[in-house]
Amino acid sequence: MVCSPTLSSKYTARLFRHQSMHLNPIYSWRDDVLALIPASMTMTGDAPKSRGRPKQRARVREALLDAAAEEINLRGAAAVSLNALADRLGLSRNALYYYVTDRSDLVFRAYLRACETTADDLAIAFEEGHDSVESLRLYIERVLCNRRPPPAILTDIDFLPDSQRETIADLSRRNTEAIQTLLNAGASEGRFRAVDHAIVAQCLVGMLNWAQLSAAWLGYHDTAKVRARAAAAIIDILFNGLATNPARDFVCPIELSMLTARSFNAFDRAEATQEKAAQVAIAAARLFNRKGLDGASLDEIGASLGATKGAVYHYFDDKTDLVLRCYGMAFDLYERILDTASGLAISGLERSLTVMHLNSEAQAGEEPPLILQAGLFSLPEAPRAHFIERSQRLWELSDGMLRSGVADGSCRDCDHRMIATITAGAFMWIPKWIYQIGTCDPKRVAASIADFFAQGIVSKEAGLP
Repeated sequence: MVCSPTLSSKYTARLFRHQSMHLNPIYSWRDDVLALIPASMTMTGDAPKSRGRPKQRARVREALLDAAAEEINLRGAAAVSLNALADRLGLSRNALYYYVTDRSDLVFRAYLRACETTADDLAIAFEEGHDSVESLRLYIERVLCNRRPPPAILTDIDFLPDSQRETIADLSRRNTEAIQTLLNAGASEGRFRAVDHAIVAQCLVGMLNWAQLSAAWLGYHDTAKVRARAAAAIIDILFNGLATNPARDFVCPIELSMLTARSFNAFDRAEATQEKAAQVAIAAARLFNRKGLDGASLDEIGASLGATKGAVYHYFDDKTDLVLRCYGMAFDLYERILDTASGLAISGLERSLTVMHLNSEAQAGEEPPLILQAGLFSLPEAPRAHFIERSQRLWELSDGMLRSGVADGSCRDCDHRMIATITAGAFMWIPKWIYQIGTCDPKRVAASIADFFAQGIVSKEAGLP
């Protein structure tokens, strides 16, 4: 089920009403969302009295969606267990089916609520902010500085049936366009620089998502205090950038091809086999990045290579084995990028921007490494612990570069620890949107992102209030 052009136009008109040059979207769009859902999927009508009163049922429904979002983020959409959720909430299996029809219905509802929450946060920020700068600040704080449980991050929407997937994709796209519209408004007001606001909007979405997923990968405790720090760091980097002297344009000193080139002897059977397995993993990573680990099937991965699922099984035991190989290759590249940049005789800021540029270019290219995403806890315990350890090392290296930049004067004094945490979300979200903008130059995308992180978006002439 795809949102009709009429509905999309109606939503846009309601969301971006201008009153005296001020964005003032005071209407919720939940009615529009509900209009997209077949009547058979709504939870209306009278339930048996034994199933509780309406307020109690609403509380159970919210608790169910909260628990589902947590499971989706940790284990992936396909790993959500209805039986486990029923036990966790003290429901019988029959009672659970009053709220959802099956796993995909539950995932859809969790994603739908995430889209609604984002739209509400944007609408309230637009309404309460006195200008584009303040509205963006309020939006970021509403996403991260709140007492509600984290929403489901939209990494596995291709797990859903076509009609549900298209609905979530459309609503997610319109939310991102709302952020871009706000950025454009700030440029029209003279507050923001003339940067690629479509890319900046996606970077912001990626950082907000990663701020809510990174605790599992980096091994820290996700608390309200940490999220408040993350919000402050995102606001700081968005508006101000990292550079002490932002006037200088950054040029990446390393060619990505130097770090990604592979050589093998085609006449050596073992090397040729390893290269073929690598090609399968590269194709899989590309699809996993775009569709999520649960959204891309082995059949689809094989078809992308002009082969069958059986050909994939020739090189890998199962899907988990393939995912582990993809993560192993990804970490190898992430570490080469950081280790190479660490050894350059340039400022701390330039080393940090080199890492951002190379990672962005890799994700925008034809052979992107697998991004760190939802579903970590579906991996076996030993490799999961191994990847968490490698993630922590990357985090420490990134933090060290920023600290050296502060020490040598190239970076502003900032919360370098938290900025090192959240900025990876900018390049790790690229595979989710890069295909939407048609043909593009990965180097240009990477240069735009590096420029954004160096200088921020606020016009230096206008400054912050």
